[in-house]
Amino acid sequence: MDATSVLISLLGGVSLLLWGLRMVNTGVTRAYGRELGKILNFSLKNRVNSFFGGLGVTMLLQSSTATALLTASFAGRGLVAASAGIAVMLGADVGTTLVAQVLSFDLSWLAPILLFVGFIRHSTAKSTRAKNLGRILLGLGMMLTALKLLVLASGPIRDSEVAQFVFSSLSGEPLLTVIIGALITFVAHSSLATVLFILTLVATGGVPMDVALAMILGANLGGALPPVLATMNADAPSRRPPLGNLICRVIAVLVVLPFLGIMGSELAKLTADPARQIVNFHTGFNLALAAVFIFFTGPLGRLTELLLPEKVDNDNAAPRPIHLDRAALASPQLAMANAVRDTLRMGDIVEKMFRDFHEAFKKNDTKLLQKVRDSDDSIKEFNAGVKSYLTELGREMLEEEDEKRCTDIMTFTTNMENVGNIVVLNMAELLERSTNHQVAFSKEDTEDHNKLFDMVLANLKLSFSVFMTKENAAARSLIEQKQALRDKEHLAVNAHLERLRRNEHMDEVSSAMHLGLLSDLRRINSMITSVAYPIVAESEAQNNAAKKAKKSEKDKSNKRFDPASNL
Repeated sequence: MDATSVLISLLGGVSLLLWGLRMVNTGVTRAYGRELGKILNFSLKNRVNSFFGGLGVTMLLQSSTATALLTASFAGRGLVAASAGIAVMLGADVGTTLVAQVLSFDLSWLAPILLFVGFIRHSTAKSTRAKNLGRILLGLGMMLTALKLLVLASGPIRDSEVAQFVFSSLSGEPLLTVIIGALITFVAHSSLATVLFILTLVATGGVPMDVALAMILGANLGGALPPVLATMNADAPSRRPPLGNLICRVIAVLVVLPFLGIMGSELAKLTADPARQIVNFHTGFNLALAAVFIFFTGPLGRLTELLLPEKVDNDNAAPRPIHLDRAALASPQLAMANAVRDTLRMGDIVEKMFRDFHEAFKKNDTKLLQKVRDSDDSIKEFNAGVKSYLTELGREMLEEEDEKRCTDIMTFTTNMENVGNIVVLNMAELLERSTNHQVAFSKEDTEDHNKLFDMVLANLKLSFSVFMTKENAAARSLIEQKQALRDKEHLAVNAHLERLRRNEHMDEVSSAMHLGLLSDLRRINSMITSVAYPIVAESEAQNNAAKKAKKSEKDKSNKRFDPASNL
C-alpha cells in the first residue's frame, strides 16, 4: 500500500471515529441530557461528589468537553463555585481515561451487532428518546469499526522509512512532541479520539514508546483547550472551571515530562503489551493529577477568580448576547440554559429601560430618553439572537418538553421586545409631545402614573422569576397582580374622567396623553404577565388528571365491593 492510500485510510478512520463519538455524545445529551444535568447539579455539594459526578457524566457522554460546557453553564448561573467546577473537570478527565481503557480491548466483533441493532432502533422507534438510543448504538458501532480500520491502515507505517524517520526525529524532542499531540487533539476536539489513534499506532509497532507517551501528555493538554475557547465570550464564572482545569494540566505535564524515560521502563514491568502500557499511562496520569489537585481546588478556584474577576461595568447592560455558543447546540439542555441566561440579561435591559423612561418622564430629561431608545436596539439584537439560536437548535429532533421550553423562551423574548416597542414608539413619543407642548399633568394624574409605573416594575421582576422557576404559586400571584393593575387603571381612568367633567377648562392635550399613558402601561403589563398563563394551565390540567384518576380508582374500588355488581 502506497503512502497516499495509507494517509487516506487513516483520515477516513479518524473521521469515522470522531463522527461516532459525536453521535454517542449527541444521542446521550438529547435522550438523557436533563437527567445528566440533574445528576451533575446534585453532585455539586462538595469536591468529592463533584469529582465523581464529573466522572460518571463523562463516561456516559464520552466527552470531557461536553461535561466542561455543562459545568460552565451551571457556574454561569451561580449554581457552582469555581472550586467545585474544577473538581468536576478533574472527574471528567478521569472519566475519559476509563472509556479509553474499555475501548482499548478488541471489541471489533461487537461493531456489526451495534450497527444493526442501532439502525433498526433508530428507523422503527416512535419516540425521540428511542431514536436517540438508536443513535447511541450506531455511534458506538462506528467507533469500534473505526478503531479496526485504523489498526489495518496503520500497519504499513511500521515498514515506512519516512514514518520511521519522522518518529525517530521526535524521539529526542519530548516538548515538541507534546505540542504536536496538543495541536492534533485541539483540531480533533477530542482527547479520547487522539488517545485511541495513538494506541492503534503503538499496537502496530510504528511509534517509539517515548514518542507515544509524550503524545499522550499532549492529548491531555490539548483536551483542556476547547472548553476554554468555547467559553471565551462567556461571563467570568463560566470561564473559571475550564481555566482551572487547564492550569492543572499544564502544571502536571511540566512535572511529568522530564521523567518520561523512567516511567516508560516502569510501565514495561507491569505489562509487555505496548498499547496497554500507553492506556495505563493515560489513566495513571489523570488519576495522579486528580489525587493531587483535588485537595487544592479551593486555592485554584481563588486563583481563577483573580485571573478572571467580575467586570466592574454592568455586564447585564451589554448591548449584545454573549452566551449563545454554537458549540453547545449538540446538547439541547445546555443550549437552552445559554438561551435563558441571555434572555434574563435581555430582561435586565428592559427593566433598566423602563426605569430610565420613568425617570425621564418625571424630569422631562431628553438625554435620558435617548438612552431609552439606544436600549431598544440592544433588546432587538437579543431577541433576534435568541430566536436564531433556538431555531437552529430546533432543526434537530427534540423531546416534547424541550420543544415546549424553546417555544416558551422565544415567546418571552418576543414579549420583551414588544414592551420595548411600546416604550419607544408610544411612550417616548408621548413624552416628547408633552415636552414640546409644555404639558403639565395634574397632581392626581401624576400620582396615578407613579403608582402604575411601580406596579408594572414589580410585575416585571416577578415575571423573570416565573420564567426561570415555572412555579405555579408565583405564576398565580403574577396573574393576580395583573388583575390588580387593571383595576387600578380602571379606577384611575374613571377618576380622571370625573375630574374632566367637573373642570371644563382642563387641558385636553394633557388628558389625552394621560389616558394614552395609562393604556400603554396596561398593555405592557399584559405582555409581562402572559408568561404565567401556560404554567397555571398546565398545573390545572395535571390536577384535573390526578382527580380524574383518583375518582376512577375510587369507582373501581366501590364496584369491587358492591354486592349488587356481582349479581
